[in-house]
Amino acid sequence: MIRALILFVGVSFFNNAQSQIDRSVLPQPGPAPEINFGTPKEHHFNNGLTLMVVENHKLPQVSVSLSIDNPLYVEGEKKGMSGLLSSMMGKGSKNISKDDFEEEVDFMGARLSVSSEGAYASALKRYFSRVFEMMADAVINPHFLEEEFQKEMDKTLEGLKAKEKDVKTTARRVENLLSYGKDHPYGEYVSEESINRVSLDDLEKLYHKNFYALNAYITIVGDISFETAKKLTQKYFGKWAKGQAVSSSFPSPENVPQTQIAFVEMPNAVQSEASVVSTANIDRNNPDYFALTIANQILGGGAEARLFLNLREDKGYTYGSYSRFNINYKTKSQLRAFAAVRNAVTDSAVVELLYEIDRMSKEMVTEEELKLVKEKYAGSLIRSMEDPENIANFAYNTKTQNLPPNFYNNLLKNIQKVTREDISRVSKKYFNPNSMRVVITGKGSDILTPLENMEFNGQKLKVLYFDKYGNNTDRPEFSKPLPEGLTAKSVMEGYIKFIGGKDKLEAIKTKSSISEATVKGMTLQVSNRQTTKKQMRVEVSMMGNLMQKTVINATKGYNEMQGQKMEMKGEELENAQKDAAIFPELEIDPDQISLKGIVSIDGVDAYKIKWSDNKTVFYAVEDFLKLQTEITIKIQGQIQSSTTSFSDYKAIEGIRFPHLVKQDMGPQKIDFQVKSIILNEPMPDSLFE
Repeated sequence: MIRALILFVGVSFFNNAQSQIDRSVLPQPGPAPEINFGTPKEHHFNNGLTLMVVENHKLPQVSVSLSIDNPLYVEGEKKGMSGLLSSMMGKGSKNISKDDFEEEVDFMGARLSVSSEGAYASALKRYFSRVFEMMADAVINPHFLEEEFQKEMDKTLEGLKAKEKDVKTTARRVENLLSYGKDHPYGEYVSEESINRVSLDDLEKLYHKNFYALNAYITIVGDISFETAKKLTQKYFGKWAKGQAVSSSFPSPENVPQTQIAFVEMPNAVQSEASVVSTANIDRNNPDYFALTIANQILGGGAEARLFLNLREDKGYTYGSYSRFNINYKTKSQLRAFAAVRNAVTDSAVVELLYEIDRMSKEMVTEEELKLVKEKYAGSLIRSMEDPENIANFAYNTKTQNLPPNFYNNLLKNIQKVTREDISRVSKKYFNPNSMRVVITGKGSDILTPLENMEFNGQKLKVLYFDKYGNNTDRPEFSKPLPEGLTAKSVMEGYIKFIGGKDKLEAIKTKSSISEATVKGMTLQVSNRQTTKKQMRVEVSMMGNLMQKTVINATKGYNEMQGQKMEMKGEELENAQKDAAIFPELEIDPDQISLKGIVSIDGVDAYKIKWSDNKTVFYAVEDFLKLQTEITIKIQGQIQSSTTSFSDYKAIEGIRFPHLVKQDMGPQKIDFQVKSIILNEPMPDSLFE
């Protein structure tokens, strides 16, 4: 039972002078706010290292960022080396153990991190010299211990295994592979096979290849003088080996000549990942950059953008739809417009994504849209000045991308100059809906046929088929012949027999269970008590505090959150009373359910049985165990899908119950471990009042 409480806060303003204002006339926009991120002072050391310092003496805080401007490179059959190197870096050095290193950083209240691409540290002014020294030590003198390497290998492999059936992970992998190609740094992906090929020696070689001073930039921001920063950098990094420049080559990504659909079969998907992707030659030095930035904001930059207003607010297809133009100066940049949508509306959502992209180049944006997005962008840019990491990134970008020295200080002025005509021009150039890849990752048995019959701008879109690693495949087959004479009723009977038998199940009059899950590091506990008299009491607690309560009996029911009680009525109460059954399969009318076929659930063949218009249940072909339920519910006027998976069946008093229950509700995924089940415990009716 899921309910959402929304608190609307209204604020009224009264202006005695309002009668003097002509509200029919739009106010003239004022000048763009002056932005000054600070111009860094620079020093170049003999080993090739570049130091940039932005002094800011408002707070006694100093941060330092080390970035190494190496070219992109292909890791090939050992993809994952850079990730493993990042996980190995920053764990002390040859001069200080990992535990002592971390303890000292914690003592100073500092931040210090090292990766395969650089390092970052931040500390109070009085500790900065020591923190800077420790960062340099970790960067220049890393120790690669076999014990730590094995730990990181195991963690990486566990992470890959955990995400093996994750739809979002699969979608991003295939999108990037198709956009850039498998021989491109952004197209290759980490696999169990590639990780197992990596040795500790490989990481040491990669470190010595990438970590050198020639292409390194150190940016220091905060309460420090330029001369002090220069002396500290000379002291800690002055003897860092210069190294030599390395080059790398890979094929340039190409868009498709005609828009097509790339379908990726994921039988366990409860909703579809839909993305429209393309690449383009665009970077911050391109005069189109400013107009394209605003065009993308209007298309899909946030909750006020066209994609969000269309697919969520108007159609109710998704929790949110956005677009991103990932600017890159080392290879082509990527446009990605995307949404996670309900299976039933996947084809419609794709049409709307393409429609909004197409509309950007066909229709002039309104003055209101342009004004709103500019104001939002200005606010975001001004807020970014508060983060020293952003200041360091701006300085690094300016230097490595050969931007004008005042690029970021003038950014807001250039954004304010963008006109509606500029938006139309760059949209025609970069938002071409006729040469884009539409990548759909989802459950083919529910969504593929409509996709194959989809048209856009009067043209039927070609559909290509891929597995979850981006390999071309044949069209997946979904229908399998049912055993002769099998019905929904016989599946129910098979399930009841396998979990314990009708007699044992009918002997159970009450059931009490405790389940726990971990959400963002906190323990979520669910207490569930049920009887055969359409009674149920569910209490949800977080860290011992009651968060929600649901109580149902034969005549009424309610949900209670934070002391507010909401009564159930009509169909909602009727469905809740059905859910209160201890064994719903005992009570379902076999004439009201229908067997729809055999489908794959996480690689297991399962009977698909339609219980109602909004509920489908899946039972394993092999032993009739219940594997999954899918329901659709309306939340705040929008139809949303929810999936519950059942596994780890264990016998309690001769009856098999699932002890691992995985709940997916839109973007939320929670794994509940059943801690206890008690049968036929006396329960007074007062519990359910």
